[in-house]
Amino acid sequence: MKQRILFLMAFAMMQGTASAQKLVLEKSLGAAWGNEQVSDANKANGRIFRLREDVRCKDLPRVPEVENLELIISEPISIGWLALYRLPLSADNYKFVVVLYNHDKQPVTTLDLCRITANHYCEVQDVRWDPDKQSVLFNMACPSYASEINGQGSKLYSISMEGTINWESTWLVSNDIFILDDQFVYCAYGFTSEKDYIYLLDKNTGKIYSKLPTKKKIQYLELQKHGGRQLLYAVDYDDNLFIYRVANDPQSPYDWQIPGGPDCFTLVYATSSDGFLNVRDNNSIKSKIIDRLTDKVNGLGGALLLRKMGEWSRIWINNQVGYVYTKYMGRQTWYTGKGPRVMFANTVSTPIYREDLLDTGKMPVLTYLNIGYLIADQFREEGDYYVLDSEHENLYVKKSDVLIKNR
Repeated sequence: MKQRILFLMAFAMMQGTASAQKLVLEKSLGAAWGNEQVSDANKANGRIFRLREDVRCKDLPRVPEVENLELIISEPISIGWLALYRLPLSADNYKFVVVLYNHDKQPVTTLDLCRITANHYCEVQDVRWDPDKQSVLFNMACPSYASEINGQGSKLYSISMEGTINWESTWLVSNDIFILDDQFVYCAYGFTSEKDYIYLLDKNTGKIYSKLPTKKKIQYLELQKHGGRQLLYAVDYDDNLFIYRVANDPQSPYDWQIPGGPDCFTLVYATSSDGFLNVRDNNSIKSKIIDRLTDKVNGLGGALLLRKMGEWSRIWINNQVGYVYTKYMGRQTWYTGKGPRVMFANTVSTPIYREDLLDTGKMPVLTYLNIGYLIADQFREEGDYYVLDSEHENLYVKKSDVLIKNR
């Protein structure tokens, strides 16, 4: 019994380190960084405004619940359109309503955000659509000092299309802008004399992964890809630019996923009868075709799995992100959960090489993996490399680029 308890404690500690992801400051450029570093795409009306105004479609039909409200945001989303309506700023109270429309601009559902959250004293300062979960994310932010409402404001919510709350964050996590990708929500909180922070949240649970103090309130956030890495650009109220990366702790990178999970190195290929699979720019059959995923070439899949999202999967193919229909996508991985040793990426943008031209030392890179990424537990050694065996070609990883842990 005692041994069982010790085992469970050890397993819990190991699972706790699975979320050892955090924001790491890579560069601070001050205020003299120039406009070329960010696009301002996430705030069409300018970085200084708390609630972004971005009306891209003015002819969306109104439902009765929004007849007397102002249209603040209307933007295309995976199912059609998202629109945010609110009472005018001059009104004595708050009312924020999201209406979701299909591709034909017909209303699908109406979400009264104040009613759903039972919060009529905070204001929505940003709202985003999550295509993976088909849900709406928004913040209910303190309109003034948090002390005036006992700190019960500036919370992030995720709600379903039916209006049920998927999760809600803790208080004082998000005012002004927030953004998201397939794994995380990036947000910040601060106000005049209050303490300022930037946060990294789990998009599926609202759990805080990282909390970093900042000198001033962050007023703008943007994600950019550089050299195969995703970086977070953050601009504060003094117009100082900070650049962060999301990193795993290389000393505790354990993330025991099933083979082919989102944090396990996985190649994909087409399994359809005609030998190819259309790659689209979004997870919709109506989305533009940007590439083709073929059957295995020389025993290897031709693209990297980024995330399996139900009937659609997000992949990395020919230096771009695309979406394929999961039903006709095969997967191959070098992690079984049974190997005695486990390999993790241990450098920023760890390269995975093909065996082409191996004898000349000119090895083309197949892909790059972030530090802490789970690569394999099935591999062998060959000189300065670890080898991932395949049907025909093999993959190679430099020993100096990875961390090996005994299970």
